[in-house]
Amino acid sequence: MTSDEVAAGAAEFDVRAGLLGIDVPADLKDGVVRGYLGLRAMSELLRGVETGRTETSEGRETADG
Repeated sequence: MTSDEVAAGAAEFDVRAGLLGIDVPADLKDGVVRGYLGLRAMSELLRGVETGRTETSEGRETADG
């Protein structure tokens, strides 16, 4: 992860945390931001996993096959 990516992630985190009223101590911020970016990357990977389930037009999930 480049320093530019971390800086952009820190700015995004600051906005989202600010909207929720969360104040992260400065000495913990680097680790929290890197954890946040790691979770975002993992969730992006999980969105691409084929689960064998489909969503109906009503928003319910059903098993395929």
